[in-house]
Amino acid sequence: MRPYHFPFYSDLIILNYIADPRWWLLFLSIFLPWVIWWIFADKNRLYELLIYGMLWAVIATWLDLIGTSNGLWEYPYNLYNKVPTLLPADLSVIPVMFMLLYQYLSNWKKFLLGSVLVSSLLSFVLEPLFIKFSMLNLINWTHFKSLFSFVILALLTKSIMSGLEKLKSF
Repeated sequence: MRPYHFPFYSDLIILNYIADPRWWLLFLSIFLPWVIWWIFADKNRLYELLIYGMLWAVIATWLDLIGTSNGLWEYPYNLYNKVPTLLPADLSVIPVMFMLLYQYLSNWKKFLLGSVLVSSLLSFVLEPLFIKFSMLNLINWTHFKSLFSFVILALLTKSIMSGLEKLKSF
């Protein structure tokens, strides 16, 4: 049996992707946040923190898919062009940032303030950088809508976790 060889133009496309620093940024952003999280995570609360993070990952991915499908935003450059969402952000960067916030700020007032700060960083620093590097196009969306969405989702996920904690004590 002969091994299949991709045509020359496929090799060039693959090399162009891997040679692009944006590809490496997205690739590293899958693993690096989890390494950082593991260093700072409270090992006694791993189960709770992972549930919180997976809840964030599911919601972020689902909403990202809805947003891209409905033409609110698009990702002209992605890690894998067959997936319309930005999975490194949905599955790593965003959940890990909010997991650390959830771990360190258990008080609701401090959590709200921290959520506004993290959401502002995501909405007004990272999103504009992604736009500048042609990795994000906001079509029918604004940074303020992102800010509002991140804060609401942070409060929603914390509320769900509080509800689960109350159920656990029954």
